Amino acid sequence: MSTLLDDPLVQAALAPLLLALMVSGVLQRTRFAWLAVVAAIATEVALSTGIGFTPLTASRKVLLLVLLAPLIGLALDLWPRPPRATPALLAALGGGAAVWAFWSVLAQSEPLQMLALAAALALFVGLMLALTLRLRHDGAAGGAATVALGLAVGVTAVLSASIGNFAHGIALAVAGAALLLWQFTSQRALAPGYLGMLSVGLAGALFTGGSFMLAQLPWYAMPALLLVPLAASLNVFAQRPPHLRLAALTLLCVAVASVPMLAAWLAARTPAP
Repeated sequence: MSTLLDDPLVQAALAPLLLALMVSGVLQRTRFAWLAVVAAIATEVALSTGIGFTPLTASRKVLLLVLLAPLIGLALDLWPRPPRATPALLAALGGGAAVWAFWSVLAQSEPLQMLALAAALALFVGLMLALTLRLRHDGAAGGAATVALGLAVGVTAVLSASIGNFAHGIALAVAGAALLLWQFTSQRALAPGYLGMLSVGLAGALFTGGSFMLAQLPWYAMPALLLVPLAASLNVFAQRPPHLRLAALTLLCVAVASVPMLAAWLAARTPAP
């Protein structure tokens, strides 16, 4: 059993998928089904490196923020009437949190470069949150975006020599697949709410930020990643039956996710000057 749990495929995909299926299946008739996302990521981390926060490195700050996101999202979902500016506020706070998470890396740069990197990182995370939170009422779009975003995060990470973020991205993708599967088989939508899309958006953005700040992800792959939630929000399949819309949205989002993957692949094949 110990040998099985040491298998990277089990750690990054199979175990997170099983946990996500269990959590979303048990909770599918409640607003808590999207806890499957954080359950999958936490399972992957627990099996691969273990969950710990001392010393509080950049990677551990990212994990801490990812684990806190569903708690904040759940509190907002339970709030009868959250302010209309809540998505914008969360986007701004997410950008600031990203700068805090990677501050130890940013501080090693020259002042002007540090400011530019911090601004770019905060802008990317803020935009990712703004776009993903737009999907909080649409279970099909949220699930499709989660699968495609996880795949894009994972593939771009491994092409950028970041094995840890590759595993995180795959765990995110299989969590989305579990939620899509329950929606497909039950023919009922599982609205993500703030709980789901704050978890997905922040995790995807911070894991990508980690591949950029700590590995070799090219900067232009980051804005390309924003195309995934943007594609999921398109109203192109609204008149289709629910199961066809779900499948079509997923295929569209995965196709769009190939853009940042291609960018990372081309960067990996380009010799350094």
